[in-house]
Amino acid sequence: MGEEDGEQVTAPPIVWVGLTFMAAVSFWCQATVTEERFVPALNVIATEYNIPDDVAGATLMAAGASSPELFSSIVALFITHSALGLGTIVGSEIFNQLIICAGAVYAARAGKLKLDKAILAREVGFYALSIVLLLCALQDKRPVEGDTEDHIFISFFEASYLFGGYILYVLVCANFDAIVAFFDPTYKERQSSLVAPTGNVEPGYGAFETTESQSKKISVDFSGMPFLHETYDHEPEDNFKDAAPSMTTLSRTPTGEARKEHVSTEGQLVVTDDGVKTQQMAAVDSDSSSIKKSLTRREGEHLLADSPIHGTYSDGASVREFRFIVNTEKPSDHHGLYDIEKSDFEETVSCFLWQRSLFYDKARFAVHGWHKRWFTFGHEKVTSVPDRSNFEKHAMTYPRFVDIEVDDARLIVRIINPDKNKRSYYFLAPNREIFETVVHKCEEIIQVRLKSVEIVGRDESDIPEGDADYEPSLIEFPAGAGFFAILVHCILFPLKLSMHITMPDVRHLDSKGNSTSSLNYAFLAIFSCLVWLIIGSYAMVTSLEHLAALMDIPDAVIGVTVSAAGTSLPNYIASKIAAEKGFGNMAVSNAFGSNTFNIMVGLGLPWLMYTSFGTGFEPYSGLRNEGIMESVIILGLVLLVFIITMFFSGFELHTWHGHLYVLLYAAYLAYVIADVYL
Repeated sequence: MGEEDGEQVTAPPIVWVGLTFMAAVSFWCQATVTEERFVPALNVIATEYNIPDDVAGATLMAAGASSPELFSSIVALFITHSALGLGTIVGSEIFNQLIICAGAVYAARAGKLKLDKAILAREVGFYALSIVLLLCALQDKRPVEGDTEDHIFISFFEASYLFGGYILYVLVCANFDAIVAFFDPTYKERQSSLVAPTGNVEPGYGAFETTESQSKKISVDFSGMPFLHETYDHEPEDNFKDAAPSMTTLSRTPTGEARKEHVSTEGQLVVTDDGVKTQQMAAVDSDSSSIKKSLTRREGEHLLADSPIHGTYSDGASVREFRFIVNTEKPSDHHGLYDIEKSDFEETVSCFLWQRSLFYDKARFAVHGWHKRWFTFGHEKVTSVPDRSNFEKHAMTYPRFVDIEVDDARLIVRIINPDKNKRSYYFLAPNREIFETVVHKCEEIIQVRLKSVEIVGRDESDIPEGDADYEPSLIEFPAGAGFFAILVHCILFPLKLSMHITMPDVRHLDSKGNSTSSLNYAFLAIFSCLVWLIIGSYAMVTSLEHLAALMDIPDAVIGVTVSAAGTSLPNYIASKIAAEKGFGNMAVSNAFGSNTFNIMVGLGLPWLMYTSFGTGFEPYSGLRNEGIMESVIILGLVLLVFIITMFFSGFELHTWHGHLYVLLYAAYLAYVIADVYL
């Protein structure tokens, strides 16, 4: 408890609960606005104006991903005049470096992460530079009238070189390949073409003449593949390898009879005389299959599980029961992630793949960057449905392709759109067995289409009208969810409804997978997102400042602990998801890139604005010296520990690194709390 004018500052429990609830809701609000509205809208604008991926990722997309920290800094500086914004960013740095790295290696497919030396050197180098510049900017400490605590003075010059460091970072990102090639002459040759196992290079990137060989060599030119250049050619192949999961293959005979084979992907792939892949493995009891029932794809036949919801209502005179039906079924209710369904009768193959989102392809990684869809590959057409309720209403039909590109090492397939003016599609397979099956089926489809002019040249007017939206509406009832999820939805529904009405969602696709959002719609979304981010940041800052006052702890302390963890949690989730898909190197590198942005822009830009317009180029002196310098020094020490451990482990992150980083973060929190109360 603190004291004010000799009296204890107390508050009833309802105030504590209210402030805590307000802070928690503000965290959710900022994360939702950032990930589901702000970043997609920025992505649309970057795509429309053809901003290079490296530049867009380091500017617009970085600003979108780090907007909670940036706006908390702006609100704390311009509105509440506290050190909570600075504390939030410093605490986020430590959280990102330790907890995100630990979470990424825990989620890694192979239990370890191999890091790309060039990318890591760039990110860690600029992060180290940002710490040095921040330490220089915080050196001027002087007493001020009316306060016994020293204040930190930030001058216009110090804010300028702090923000200027990020301009240098953007320039390096934009010319990174040329810089690396200057020091390594073989770099361009190694990165321009990634190949599958040995064989002859075939023209057309997959317009195969036969399907007899399972080791077809396919050249992949990343220069023509947006976002792949930065994300994949620097992502070590080992990060995509994992322990072989259990998998079920469900085949259908010409009579429609289902035949299930429960296998492990550790077996050897074999090609039979008729070109069909089989798996030589020991049979496992089919009762252990993860398939609960099959999803059929026959025309006009649907399996929709309609779940009744019961309740009562009163008209004042009597109480009556009501019942309505909610469709809660989704593809994952019937198939596991590694299941394959083959229909000999319909000549189709169905499986789960992750599809790269059109609205996050400029972002280095995002929670919604890849979305899981249930695909059906057939000679007539290729379709997919999202893994959500009412999935059949959001089916996507792909163009009748005759070319594909594959990255055999990273299990990525690119479906090339025959219309050069329209986008292509990127799929990521959960494991090699599914990847090989999909590539083989695509080869087969291409063969059929090349031999049949009627199929290749057919008009696509038969594609049903509708949408292929993969994300449910913000206000959609979470049918089939648990009690707690439904309760949270009901509590937050007024806020969700307000956000849904006032913030446009640009993530709308037609049934062919093309965006239906205009550029003006994206600008409107950005404006409304900025308003909501200011509201959310203000709610977070004020609620946490009041909690700090009630607990009699400095604003900076609650910033480096509670606020930092709350604003960084979405980055942690995104990193974990990225590592699970094989992008652990980029998840770790992006943690350092985010830290560089937070310091150089999250602090440098607001300070530059304030010393320019708020103080008339006089130093800003509103920061109390409440242990910030010690926290920044800890940042440098933790970074030094990371660099040393990377050198001795051969630039690989292992599980023991994760344990070490979690312990270091716990020790840091213990130090911060002990410094206040002891």
